[in-house]
Parts: sequence; structure tokens; C-alpha cells
Amino acid sequence: MPVISKLVQRSLPTLALAPVLISLLAACQPAPADPVEQRPQPLLLISIDGFRHDYFELIDSPNLDRLIDEGLFADSLHHVFPTKTFPTHYTLVTGRYPGTHGVVANSMWDPERDARFSLGDRTAVGDGYWYQDGEPIWVTAEQQGLTSATFFWPGSEAKIHRVRPTHWRPYDGSVPHTERIEQVLEWAGMPDDERPDLMTLYFSRVDSLGHSRGPAAPAVLQAAEELDAELGMLFDGLERLDLFDAINIILVSDHGMSAVDIERYIRLDDYLDLSKVRVSDWGPAAQIWATDMEIESIVEALDGAHPRLRVWARDDIPDRYRFGSHHRVPDVLAEADPGWMISSSPFLAQRQPPRGMHGWDPAHGEQHGIFVARGPAFSRGTRSPAMRSIDVYALLTELLNLDPAEHEGSLTSFLPYFESRPEPDYDIAHFRCDTKLVEARIGPAHMALHIDDYIHVFDRVSEPGASRQSFGELDLEFHVEGERAEGRIDGHDLGDCQRVETDAR
Repeated sequence: MPVISKLVQRSLPTLALAPVLISLLAACQPAPADPVEQRPQPLLLISIDGFRHDYFELIDSPNLDRLIDEGLFADSLHHVFPTKTFPTHYTLVTGRYPGTHGVVANSMWDPERDARFSLGDRTAVGDGYWYQDGEPIWVTAEQQGLTSATFFWPGSEAKIHRVRPTHWRPYDGSVPHTERIEQVLEWAGMPDDERPDLMTLYFSRVDSLGHSRGPAAPAVLQAAEELDAELGMLFDGLERLDLFDAINIILVSDHGMSAVDIERYIRLDDYLDLSKVRVSDWGPAAQIWATDMEIESIVEALDGAHPRLRVWARDDIPDRYRFGSHHRVPDVLAEADPGWMISSSPFLAQRQPPRGMHGWDPAHGEQHGIFVARGPAFSRGTRSPAMRSIDVYALLTELLNLDPAEHEGSLTSFLPYFESRPEPDYDIAHFRCDTKLVEARIGPAHMALHIDDYIHVFDRVSEPGASRQSFGELDLEFHVEGERAEGRIDGHDLGDCQRVETDAR
């Protein structure tokens, strides 16, 4: 769509343009094309909740493999903190961090409204107030003349900025996967001038079983294989509609999953009088509000209280978490080590603890999700280092030819993988640093550094072709020059790193 057309379209509802100005604009424009011809290729966004990035290696998945072989496959998807369903899903469709869009947990407290949000509160889930500090992709699309259809997505059943998707369903986890797929195929089969430009589809079974049985348990992997077969039904249906090669499909998951055990619980009431604070979210991290206790006293009580626990006042939360600006970000954040949980004695006495959980540091490898993209916009059979979920909204708006709302992501890392570009480079290099072995997976515009159990994603900051390749993300950095490298991760220098053979571990 020409830029001037977009500007006029977005301004007409609020500006009283004089007839002469309208005539002048019309004179500057070519004759309007058929609306269907101006519309973008349809886009289908699919989320498999809780599908950890390494599940691909553990299951037989011919239909997912087909997407990978015929499209763009990222090694994993680096999410945002906290790595929980509502915050990460809302980041995917807004391009904003939870500390900006305000969906800071699955359960959260709003001090300005003096109200609580939780997944089980259907009134809160459907209240647009909780989502108003981000603009999801379906709102962007609807405001610019496209149509959207959401078959479940966190936030999609609320009116946000006074807008809803053209078609939407209130969440009901009991709806069979086949019914969800049939509805998407019904939307896709509409006449060209009625078919939604954007469709979303969401599946939760893999996540539910990951919590109850543990990550990569046989039941979880079986559910993943069953879902692969159901996606095959979707792809077959799109082929019958002659749409499979004309639709862009983006497949993601919102987080991974880590094993937990009753022996790895930190009972917060062992160190803190819970009657003097409000804890709005528990689990891998606890979001704590000062009520009858000063912030400094809460931090003092928890700092060093347990060897597997870290605690920060709001202003001291690590920069790379990007979690400190919204009024729903708590006074104090306490986070357990990966695999450890934060709870209370009364809760543990009443509930059966889960076997799998998510919500830790988004750089931890087990918290990474998946990203696969197939369609006419993407080069076939390409591979990328880990991508970032914060950048997906920019990609969605590009595919739909939309002016994006204000967001914090970037399209840059995706550009080399568009269909019209040359085949992108993908290099894996191993470096023996002073204290450890690190793996750098380097793409044209970004890289992922695999270090211990963590995967950090960096933007390329050096010019293409430079002898010294430099990558950075906030206070993280990594530089490669010939056979040597150096870097700084979370305040620690890696020292002098020497390239080694791939199989040197």
C-alpha cells in the first residue's frame, strides 16, 4: 500500500478533510485497484504452548518437519521475562516487553486500580484494561482495514483500544483440536474478499502435560506427535483450498519447560512474614509488594537467605530482563535458580506440586521455544540462530503490509531470510575461553551464543564484511576476529577465547 494511502486511511476517522484537499490527494494517486488485489497474502500464526525447542529431536513429526524443510527454521526462540504464557504471548503480538505492555505475569497486581488479574478470572481476562499498554497485531490490522480471526490467543477476547478481531472465540480449553482446525479452514475457505487476512490458532495440550508429567515425559512427546498429525490435517485442508503455498505460516511456542521436584522448593515464609507483604505471583519467580513492610527490609530479609535465591528491588532488576518500567512491575522480585521454585508452606501442604514449570530467566536454554516460518515470503530450507520473540510483531506487520504501532522489536534479524534474498550464511564456531567452551551460531544479522545452559541472542553491530565481527545486546557483547574471540556476559569477561574444532567439547 503506498505510504500516502496508509496515512489517509489512518487519518480519515479523526480529520475533517476539506473537499479540495481530498480532490488534490485523489489527483496525485493512480486509479484505485481492486481491494482484493491490494490485500496481503493471508497470514496464519500458530502457537503450541510449552513446546520446548529440543522436542523436535525427540519425536516423529513429519508435518512439522515439512514446515522446517520448506521454510525458515530457527534453532530456538528467545523469549522475555517472565517466561510465562500471558506475558510471552502478548509480547509476540505487540513487540513490547512485559515491563512495557504491562502483562507482567499470569497472575498480577495493579496498584493503580487496586485490582488483581489471574488466568482463572474470566472477567479480568476479558477486560481490555489489562492489555491497553500494547497494541496487538489484530488491532493493528483491523485499524488499517484488514480483517482478523483469532481462535484463542491471550488477550484476543478483550476489546483493546476499542477494537476486537472480526472473528474471535472466548477461551475454552475443552474445545478439541480438530474443531479449532476446522474453524481455521472454514475461515481460510471464505471468498477472497471475506477471508481474514490474519488468523491465529492456539494449542495447550503439550504445556498441560508438561506441567503434570514433566518435560519430555512420554505423555508429552506423544501429545506432540498427535498434534503433528493434527497439523497435517490443517496443511492438507489448506492444500485442498489451493492456499498452502499462498499463505504465510508462522509457528511458535511461548516458552519451554524445566523439571521441578518437591525437594527443590524455597518456602518464602521461612524468611519473610507473608502477612506484611503481598505476593502477586509465585513459582520460578515471586513478585512481591510492600504493604506493612519497607522495600529495603524485604530485600534484606531475602538477600542471601537461600543459596538458590536471588532478590532485587524494582530498580535493581537486571537490565537484560527489561522488566522495570510499568506500574505493575513489583516492588521486589525474587527469582529461584532454574529448576527451583518459590512457594509457601501452607500452599505446599494443600497442593500437589507440578513436575514441570517455566518462568525463569529467558536466556536459559530450557525456557526457549520454537520458531518456524513457511510461505511465499520466506526462503525455503533456511536455518537461523535463535531468534527473539520481541521481534515477531515487526515481522507480522511486514508480512501484512501494515504500519506497526510503537514497539521495541526489530525486523533486521528476519530480513536475510525473505524469499528475494540470497541464501543466508550460517556458521557455527566453538571457542575455548579462559574458563569454559562457548558456541557461537552466527547469521547474517545476528548471532546466538550458547554458554553453559544459556542461549543469549545478540544483534550484529559491526559492518558486514568487517574483519572483526561485533555483536551486542544491552551490556552483553561478543566479538570474533579470525581464530580468536572475546566477550562479556552478565558482567563477567570471558577472557581470551581461541577457536577450536567443532567436535572439541
